[in-house]
Amino acid sequence: METREHYQQISTLIASVAKALGLPDDQVAKEIESGAIVLGMGQDDNGNHFVEARRGAAVGRVFQGAIRYADGVEPSATSSESGG
Repeated sequence: METREHYQQISTLIASVAKALGLPDDQVAKEIESGAIVLGMGQDDNGNHFVEARRGAAVGRVFQGAIRYADGVEPSATSSESGG
């Protein structure tokens, strides 16, 4: 796979995690690098694969074409306190 293709996939993942956690893309990238946001892979009861993003108590699951929230409530776009 070409490096540029990986870059596009990573950019898409960062944007999806940012949307799931209600944070700016650049903040998400920094917090993933620092370990404040933890990513993991999972599968729901229906066999759908997802990437789970955890930042403190906030949890979002990024599915292909959808974002679901662990508590069913979308985070506030103004939430900026540090997770952990």
